[in-house]
Amino acid sequence: MYKKFLEKIEKEVSGQTAFSYLSEISRFHRVQASPGIRAAVNYAVKTMKDMGLEAEAHSYRADGKTYCWSCHIFKEWDCKDAELRLVEPSSEARPLALWSETKHSLIERSFPTPEGGVEAELVALDDGEEEADYRKLDVKGKMVLTGGNVARVYELAVVRRGAIGIIFDGMATYPPIRVEGDLDDALQRGRSGGWTGDEQPCIGFVVSPRTGRWLRGLVEKQRRSKKPVRVWANVESRFYSGSVENAAALIPGETREEVTVVAHICHPQGYANDNASGCGAAMEAARALQRLISRGDLPRPRRGIRFTLVPEMGGSFAWLAENEDRIKDMVAAVNLDMVGENQDLCGGPFAVVRTPDSLPSYANLLMEKLLDEVKIGTKGIGGAGVPIIKYAVTPFSGGSDHYIYSDPSVGVPCVGLAQWPDKFYHTSWDTLDKVDPQMLRRAAVMTATYAYFIASMGVGEATWLASEVYTGVKRGLAELAQRKTTEAIQRAEGKDYCGRLLAEGLAATRRALDYELDKGIKTVESVSVFSGGDQGYLAYKSQLTSELEDAAKRAMRDAKRAIAEYGKTVGVEELPRAKKSYMKKSEKRASKIVPRRTYRGPVSLAGYTHMPWYYKLSAEDRDALWKLGKDHPDARSYGNIAVYWADGKRSLLDISRLVEMEAGATDLEYLAGYFELLRKLKLLEY
Repeated sequence: MYKKFLEKIEKEVSGQTAFSYLSEISRFHRVQASPGIRAAVNYAVKTMKDMGLEAEAHSYRADGKTYCWSCHIFKEWDCKDAELRLVEPSSEARPLALWSETKHSLIERSFPTPEGGVEAELVALDDGEEEADYRKLDVKGKMVLTGGNVARVYELAVVRRGAIGIIFDGMATYPPIRVEGDLDDALQRGRSGGWTGDEQPCIGFVVSPRTGRWLRGLVEKQRRSKKPVRVWANVESRFYSGSVENAAALIPGETREEVTVVAHICHPQGYANDNASGCGAAMEAARALQRLISRGDLPRPRRGIRFTLVPEMGGSFAWLAENEDRIKDMVAAVNLDMVGENQDLCGGPFAVVRTPDSLPSYANLLMEKLLDEVKIGTKGIGGAGVPIIKYAVTPFSGGSDHYIYSDPSVGVPCVGLAQWPDKFYHTSWDTLDKVDPQMLRRAAVMTATYAYFIASMGVGEATWLASEVYTGVKRGLAELAQRKTTEAIQRAEGKDYCGRLLAEGLAATRRALDYELDKGIKTVESVSVFSGGDQGYLAYKSQLTSELEDAAKRAMRDAKRAIAEYGKTVGVEELPRAKKSYMKKSEKRASKIVPRRTYRGPVSLAGYTHMPWYYKLSAEDRDALWKLGKDHPDARSYGNIAVYWADGKRSLLDISRLVEMEAGATDLEYLAGYFELLRKLKLLEY
């Protein structure tokens, strides 16, 4: 079905052309709501107009007061120059960070210094993330050196204790791709959580881990001689009411319906894979499709194909809020985020990121099939195709624009294309030499084929796609039952109470099959958007869903028989009844909480550091939010998943159980604390 399009698109797409777009975009310092990102957007708009697309920049107020759904739009920010120098001891005087050398040297959206700069003593912190780190330590009027979370250090050192600035020398690790010491001379991206200009002023610089270690040693040496280390800083920046822009281009279709391609165009100057690569691949997909259609090699599709290059997340919030009445016509989307990595250098696989289970969709299977097409690079000895790239298909995870589209309250199924982990992610070494034009080409081919096939789908294509989805779900039910059966037997093996464990395993198998069946039926039903109400198709879809119900019953019978037969081999002639479970106090409380969202779209909280929302909480609640994340580090990824399930009908206990089915684990204590803080922010009601 899609191969006739794929073959033509493969011949037209150029990885080198995508690389040229990427190279141009990477030249701009693309901080959100700044002249640099506006220049990048204008470049993309002009380039796509030159391709023959309908393209324009969409502008939104960046005044620090505007919200798009739950997303706060920053004031515009600009910086002309910045410099950090070591001045004492004079024998070691030298520049530590220069804006003219690299834009990475400044924490993004740093406040300005007074004219002429400011001189201050330097205090070295271990991390500075806890109150205990400041005992017997005076930081008032001083600069602090930290490798910890910048937003948390800002809260404790600047807001509460009067420090005037932060020097960040941290470098996150992602073993085994990036381990301690790998990037000692690189600068990690300095992020404050989004200073808007209305908070307690703070200047911020970034130095490498090697420079940070040297400074720490110098501070300790000078401490012993009772002579402080002093630095001089100058930042020529400003906050002001301005604007922020999205680039939007359209290949028109015959109806109002659209497929959306999104990539974020922001991030510091020089950043290549994150995410000039997504923009370059998206623009090349647009160019190839426009050329094929204009030449008559591909017919104009039924639905339009929209390309949006946006400030990450904020731009998608703004676009969807602006076009809220048209969301119903957005049938699918794809998000390109870091798609051009040279895998030999960067380390991570090329991944398709699925939609969340709360929004099951045909889109996953279609993109996975396209991945199967492009991952093959040669033929093996037996003639079968052999993949030459590392690749993966992963469950839903947030962190980029797809998490907004795929929120069930928005309802636009959006798969992600990404490469993760990446050794150079969010560092000054994410540069053009880490990009592979062939990876860009693969991403552009997948994107163009996905978008064009969906844009062109009619009843015939929908019938084929529903059949493919059905086959995948049916196979998945059988595999799930077998996997759960094996888990039950392994858990019971050698235990005195194996009968009870086998019974519990059988009950767990039933719950998992019920969950997967419901998700599978909804995935089949998601194809119906392309049926046009055709009665033949609807009858076929009903037949498929009925057969899936039968397949789930067969899978359950097979599991029950296998577990029972194993039980007999260890002396369990009949499985006992599963014990009645009693709710804990925390579960009883959660069963009475029915959260309802007050905003469309997901919660716009960047972890624990999105300033406008963060500072709506009391200091006590800010500490509680920080502690919640520290105490439950493995649960922090559950937040968005849980919010997606919050439909105003399910209890918090129901939501926690659904999170467990989707993520493989849950943490009710974390979810209760997180939802309570969202309630205090009036982002949830219950």
